Amino acid sequence: MLQTLTASESLLTYPPGWIVEPVFGKKPYRKNWTKTDLDPLSCLAELESGRATGLGLKLGKGFLAIDIDGPSAAKLLEKLAGENDLSDFSKTTAWTSGRPGRKQCLFSVPESAWHRIKYQKILTGVTGDDGKEECLEFRWVGHQSVLPPSIHPGTGKPYLWINNPLQSPPLQAPEWLIELCEHRHSEYATTVNFPARLYAHFGGQLRIWLLARRYDLSRWNPGGKPTGCGAGTFTMLGASRILNLCKRQVYELLREAKESGLIRGFRREGKQFIVYYTSFEKVVALAGLEKIGPIAAIEVDELSNLHILATEIEAQHQQKLALYCKRQEEIEKIKAQGKDPEKVPSRIVQPGSLHTCDRPARVLVRGSRFLYCASDFEFYGGKQETIAENRGVSKSTVSRHLSNSYRMEATPVQQKRSGVPPIIKKQLLEKLPQLKGMPADLGAEDGLLFLHEHWWKPHTNIYLLEHRLVSARRRRSRIQANNR
Repeated sequence: MLQTLTASESLLTYPPGWIVEPVFGKKPYRKNWTKTDLDPLSCLAELESGRATGLGLKLGKGFLAIDIDGPSAAKLLEKLAGENDLSDFSKTTAWTSGRPGRKQCLFSVPESAWHRIKYQKILTGVTGDDGKEECLEFRWVGHQSVLPPSIHPGTGKPYLWINNPLQSPPLQAPEWLIELCEHRHSEYATTVNFPARLYAHFGGQLRIWLLARRYDLSRWNPGGKPTGCGAGTFTMLGASRILNLCKRQVYELLREAKESGLIRGFRREGKQFIVYYTSFEKVVALAGLEKIGPIAAIEVDELSNLHILATEIEAQHQQKLALYCKRQEEIEKIKAQGKDPEKVPSRIVQPGSLHTCDRPARVLVRGSRFLYCASDFEFYGGKQETIAENRGVSKSTVSRHLSNSYRMEATPVQQKRSGVPPIIKKQLLEKLPQLKGMPADLGAEDGLLFLHEHWWKPHTNIYLLEHRLVSARRRRSRIQANNR
């Protein structure tokens, strides 16, 4: 009861304007918690009922948390900061779980810079005392940070203030820190290249292959980049935590991957497993792919939700391909008019730039699900039917993977899909003013929608995705030869 009482009392001491979220351990448990806020009395009821073990601060909308998870993360922050002054990190609001080298620092961000901040998690390659890789995390929209005096699930002890917000309010984030959050730092990120279309052939076994490639033994070479020696190493504990599986399930994946040819074999040395993985070219040949398809750099922590990532990568790839095709059509039209395409501004609309104006698009109405556009707009997007065909799954599966009601709710038995970020998806509707007065039954047969007293023609979906798509540059001739 002491824990609940302490957390309840702390609710009255948080600064005005802080939006807190009940958590169990480290994670929010309310459905769609990112979209709805609880008032203080509701949070108090959750604490007193025992459903919540603590409170977390909802981030974004002005609050940026820098999670320094381990000594190696602190060194990485110093490296990223360069010659910039880090003294603000010792003055701003900060708290810790009590574990050595762990703390979070809170900064305020002016509204004019909100669009520049991107969530990032950069793993350092150093394993901490809990078996997990230490990381530097820039937390923003869609995330929360557990506040004192909530109980840390690992230590069983409360989080502690380093700088209490009432005495040391959050400082405004310096410009260099905003610039740091604005750009991806792929040279430090622990990513692995994921060929999305391999998932349809190998399924969950692919996680072992990607894990071994990420933790290739050559990464320990002093002063050099990983060269890929064909053998990776990881602990069973580390693999089970990354993949969100028990140790027995990880071992079963190792056996299945060996039978399918994804790995040539594996052996145990103390706590480490040495996994000899098959080359990229041979794996593509085993899958019988005529085209490699899209490849994206994904974080190693995202391997537990590989089936959802495969759908996202296909969706983003299709939008990129549609943009290219649409631009080629536009260039041909401009050339037919005797103009130089380089001197004529493009009218094509990208997903993140739809706005109300005459050019490049005129958005008449904005809704939570639809964008109602005039009949002269240029657009591109992705069709769920094509994504399903490329993924080798049904259209309903694709729709489910790209639906927040599915993504944000953990599975009832194994609590999977935890940590999947929400996705923004909207349907484009084109206004058809010439169809005013058309009979409802006739319009429905043509697949049109009657909304806001007008007929609308549905077009493709717009997905706001930020995967870094990469190219496959390795011996394509060898892959084609193996497929003959």
